[in-house]
Amino acid sequence: MGDELEWYAAVVADIKRSAGLPDDWGHAVGPLSAGEEVEDRPVPLLRSGMTTAELLPYGGTVRTPGGAELVVERLVSAPIRTPHGAVAALDPMSLEWQGIDVRVELRGEEQPVEAAVLRRETPAGERVTCGAAVVGRLERVADWVTMPGDLRLSIDKGCAAFVAGDRVDDLVELAGELAWPYVPDGLRPVEVDGDVIGAWVDPGDGPYGYEAMIGRNRHGMPVALLVDFHVLPR
Repeated sequence: MGDELEWYAAVVADIKRSAGLPDDWGHAVGPLSAGEEVEDRPVPLLRSGMTTAELLPYGGTVRTPGGAELVVERLVSAPIRTPHGAVAALDPMSLEWQGIDVRVELRGEEQPVEAAVLRRETPAGERVTCGAAVVGRLERVADWVTMPGDLRLSIDKGCAAFVAGDRVDDLVELAGELAWPYVPDGLRPVEVDGDVIGAWVDPGDGPYGYEAMIGRNRHGMPVALLVDFHVLPR
């Protein structure tokens, strides 16, 4: 076996030399170039200028790959207390190595939360899947724009949350308790000492980099943050 492995290694090395590749090609780990990162980035589904009705098509019908027709429902969670207006969207289970990609300063001391969900029956019972979730005041949104630099919400552990900017540590401390079972109702408020500090969301398509949108008022100030979970047709 040892002779065969040595022979195989010699053949691979010879192929690399013939192709002009370095000896450590295929083994050395390095950052992607700017061009490679652009090539690997998922194709955007959202665009600036979309309307609230397009982003949250409540009452519309979605046909699943299996042929079932499901109605897009609206779920509402308790408002998040945001004394300083700061809100973050993150995966609390993987914050340690992913950090926070999406932050925004919204207007107001409290931020409503709602979600567009699909409800269906499975062998394990009813399942509610979140297609898009938004924090902030939709009634004040004049237009929607994509995040600067195409920032996305990175989900690694299959869970997502909105949280007040000054309560991230509190949410992360509760993450293990909140994550199991995953949100059976699609959207769940997170409360600490009588204050709603965030909202826990079940991202419909699992681990991924999800697009986010900023809702601006007529003065151009951010008043809402929306994350799309690649469930609703775009």
